[in-house]
Amino acid sequence: MKLIVGALAIALLAGCSTASDIRKNAPLLTLSSEKKAKNVAECIRDGWQSTSLIGGSVGGVLQSSGERYSVIAPDPESPWHVVDITPTPSGSTVAYHFFRTWQDPSTKVTSVVESCAR
Repeated sequence: MKLIVGALAIALLAGCSTASDIRKNAPLLTLSSEKKAKNVAECIRDGWQSTSLIGGSVGGVLQSSGERYSVIAPDPESPWHVVDITPTPSGSTVAYHFFRTWQDPSTKVTSVVESCAR
């Protein structure tokens, strides 16, 4: 029984990743927007917080560093979705990363990102 519990704990820890780890994966979406970076970031955060998946919201925490923004969901401690929004002279660039490279995210999640960038 101890062996099973130990193996399960190792398996769960192996699945943990940070936002920095997720950013190492190529973005699944790279979009240009005419909107300001802050407006796009707030839209994604609000959209994800009101989007339901498997009985709960996607979530979303907005972080900023200067004029750059990131939205991390469900939260920074256990991220699945990371969007980095960078200002450009004509608006902003949006890069969406998903924590799994072998699985596609829900279209509900990616639709919010695409809609907010328009």
